[in-house]
Amino acid sequence: MQSRFPWRKLDTIYLWMVAPLILAMVYILPPFQAPDEAAHFYRAVQISHGQFRPAIAPPTYRQGAGGSVDTAAYQLVDRYCGMPNWNCARQDRPTLAALAAGSPPGPLQTVSFSNTVVYLPIAHVVPAVGIAIARAAGLNPLAWLYAGRVVAALFAIAMSWLALRLLRDHSASALVFAVAALPMVSSISPTLCADSGVVSCSLLLFALCATLLEGSPFGWPLCLALVITVFYASAAKLAYLPLSLLPLGCAISGRRSRTAVITTALVALCAIGMTLLWSSAIREYVFPISQDLKVDPEGQLVYIRGHPIAFALTIGKSMIVQAPFAAITLVGRKLSDLRVLLPWAVVALSAVTLAAGAITSGSRRVRLPLHLFAFVIVAGCAAATFLFLYVQNSAVGSTRVEAYQGRYLIPLLPFLAFVVPPVRPLESIRIAARSWVGFGGTLATISVALFLTVRTWG
Repeated sequence: MQSRFPWRKLDTIYLWMVAPLILAMVYILPPFQAPDEAAHFYRAVQISHGQFRPAIAPPTYRQGAGGSVDTAAYQLVDRYCGMPNWNCARQDRPTLAALAAGSPPGPLQTVSFSNTVVYLPIAHVVPAVGIAIARAAGLNPLAWLYAGRVVAALFAIAMSWLALRLLRDHSASALVFAVAALPMVSSISPTLCADSGVVSCSLLLFALCATLLEGSPFGWPLCLALVITVFYASAAKLAYLPLSLLPLGCAISGRRSRTAVITTALVALCAIGMTLLWSSAIREYVFPISQDLKVDPEGQLVYIRGHPIAFALTIGKSMIVQAPFAAITLVGRKLSDLRVLLPWAVVALSAVTLAAGAITSGSRRVRLPLHLFAFVIVAGCAAATFLFLYVQNSAVGSTRVEAYQGRYLIPLLPFLAFVVPPVRPLESIRIAARSWVGFGGTLATISVALFLTVRTWG
């Protein structure tokens, strides 16, 4: 994936043009105006107290799992969202005086947040650090939310920039930049959503895989980055666990040293082992995330085991039928709390930018076995996202997957560079494509920041 145009420094464009806008959106987005941010806030608050395991919570709309959070944090979410906590209609932003107001330590109470408490704790450790610092400083829960957002945004920016820096001389940098500048990505990066860290670490994981494949130096700093990104990008959410095997595949395909192969294999085994242990430990805390009483995860698993062919047909049909909706929501047609509709012009701009990055990302260095291996991994992860929504959010025996969102596929996008066949366009076309990605991605991010400022300003 060696680029002939190293002067196209997309990492610099990202750092000076996109990153500041992402930081600005920490405040542009009102509290809890991101997908399930209230539930992610609860999980981060729980982890900030050093508590990781789920607990059975008092029923809200139905029985669920959660953990101990500050009563003041619960009251904050209740003021903005009510119950259930994903309907956050209030959109006013706090003043600086409100953020700076102090808050004495208060009691804890067990609150339900079934959809986020089952994640591996690493998915919320980063914002939990910001929340812990804000609480230690004596600030109030609203300030905790924004402190967590700032830390999450800085982490996402750092991971994305490092990925682009490692790929500066690679054609795949255009695809990574296009993904990092997607409206959906730029709007969730400065929030407490687990996707903020998962997506940015998937970009860096791909960059590390490309480095292993190309034979570039891979010292201990990159080994440490590999451990972090594998656990964050693949182990944090079970559907992405197969991604942990890609560094091993790239090390083998790139004919790296025995040490590199063994290291990548050990990292993958540790990620898989830890994820399976965590999944076993929290199995009794997996509850439906839907208000529909027909949704029953245990009953759904029984149905799947008894009707494997019907289940496979349902997943396959859902992947095909829902592909158009998944594509537009992947780009970012629905932003904020998924009720803010981005103008079609910006959606089209981002889609063309993403397509330009993807088409020019292929490489002759990727041999056929790695092409096939990456395809199986990416397709398997995509199917797994449908599987988990089918189990946890669809009625038993349903003939379709309910409530699927395209953003679940974003962590898989950079790895398309290992799947798409290499092309050799004219030199002028390649230059134009890379230039368009830099321009289009930046323009899309500016448009999103301006649109959300006007649309959600209360």
